[in-house]
Amino acid sequence: MSKPVTVGIVGFGYWGPNLVRNFRSLPDCRLKVVCDVSEKRLKQMQALYPDVACETNFERIVADSEIDAMVIATPARSHFGMAKACLNAGKHVLIEKPMASSVAECRELIALGKQQGKLIMVGHTFLYSAAVRKIKEIVDNNDLGDLRYIAARRLNLGLFQKDINVAWDLAPHDISIILHIMQELPLSVNC
Repeated sequence: MSKPVTVGIVGFGYWGPNLVRNFRSLPDCRLKVVCDVSEKRLKQMQALYPDVACETNFERIVADSEIDAMVIATPARSHFGMAKACLNAGKHVLIEKPMASSVAECRELIALGKQQGKLIMVGHTFLYSAAVRKIKEIVDNNDLGDLRYIAARRLNLGLFQKDINVAWDLAPHDISIILHIMQELPLSVNC
């Protein structure tokens, strides 16, 4: 049996509690620490998961040699800097969408991950849902014939993000689903 992957999570705000719950449920994973700038949120986390350490200092977690992988669930403006620090420290990274604030930053992180021999993954959670898996199966079986047009409507806007616009916040869900299902780039996009 291989040793479990030791994980640190940064951000216990809107999405962090879901990540903590899910990582704690994985048998091959050991959630060591959760980091957040809010002492109040960390007290809530500690009440739910007393065996998980709390930390307010991101740099201390990045320097922890026991941690194999970091999960970043912070405001989008901090994604690039935190992911870069984690990769430079030799850690694998799961980062919530958007990966960074520009294509150039995303490319830099991808290149750094390859250079360091570490995985970097964006948390496109819908790709693993039963509905999307079924749609992919239907398309792969050619049950619908040749697809010529795909439309997406965002009916639930979720939490309002002040640090990024709606295209960077919500569109990645629809785009990742469409790219996953089609396994090819679109010929044109209109929004």
